Amino acid sequence: MLRKNLANIFTCLRIVLIPVALWLIFAASDAERDALHVWALAVFLFAALTDFIDGQIARRTNTISEFGKAVDPLADRLLVICVLVALMWRSFMPLWMGLLIVSRDILMLVGAPLVGIRDPEVREKLAVHWTGKLATALLFASICIFILLNLRDRVNLVGLVIFCAGIFFSYLSGFIYIRRGIKLLRGRLKG
Repeated sequence: MLRKNLANIFTCLRIVLIPVALWLIFAASDAERDALHVWALAVFLFAALTDFIDGQIARRTNTISEFGKAVDPLADRLLVICVLVALMWRSFMPLWMGLLIVSRDILMLVGAPLVGIRDPEVREKLAVHWTGKLATALLFASICIFILLNLRDRVNLVGLVIFCAGIFFSYLSGFIYIRRGIKLLRGRLKG
């Protein structure tokens, strides 16, 4: 039973770690790299790593589930959005950066019910594209930089470049998902 649900346990663990990471970000001092920033980074990195772990477990043990297909991408987006909001709130990153990602994710959440995302066949056709995976990896990397190097009133150039690349691939994957969704809706209308 544990083997069958191990991947899903890691997915749920990612969701459980979100409030822990948020608490650490908000509790950290304004000083650069104090202990709580390091802990926030460690928790965020482990939560982000569970995204890789759950996928590997599910594929290698052939325990890919409908729950995992539905909840895994949601857990990723929740982690990214919640931590971005915390970083914007703490002024560790510019507001516009986070709003670009949050607005894209809201668009995807609004569109999901329209195409019938609960249907396993639809989910299969709207499976995660490599551009979405790359966007998530880039966003995770830039968030790590913003957590650790909370440079108030200064631009963190490395974090900014990685984040902008993440935004590009995030919007590219969003375009691909929208195109797939429109194709599904057209097919339904014809059928």
